[in-house]
Amino acid sequence: MEIATSPVLVGADLRVAPASPGKADRLAPFLTHTRGTLYVNLEEAGILCRRIFSNSIEAAEAMLDAGAKRVLVTDGGSKATEGSREGLISQAPPEVLVTRVTGAGDTFMAAHIAAEVRGASREVSLTRALEAASIYVSGKTPI
Repeated sequence: MEIATSPVLVGADLRVAPASPGKADRLAPFLTHTRGTLYVNLEEAGILCRRIFSNSIEAAEAMLDAGAKRVLVTDGGSKATEGSREGLISQAPPEVLVTRVTGAGDTFMAAHIAAEVRGASREVSLTRALEAASIYVSGKTPI
């Protein structure tokens, strides 16, 4: 709660992820304080909104309706959605053979932030994040 409301961080570009479904509830203050960007998977979005979602679009809409400023909701090999007051963008990740999943969310988040810092559009940033996460879960090393 302190980070979401801190006057010291009022101008900061906050990017927040729960790290696991068990810690998702800790992000609840960001749903009501219109600060920062929340990176969650479908299960974590459900925990935060106390609902079960069938896809990332529903989850992103519900989080925005609850007051979140901006969200990115992933759903494994199904579409991921980036949502803000500007609207929703939803894209499917590249299809790959999954060899690992631990760390996929971190990879997604890092690639998304890196793309935005480099000036990429919302669409391109989401594409790059999904591509990076897909490469990671496939176990392949990018060339």
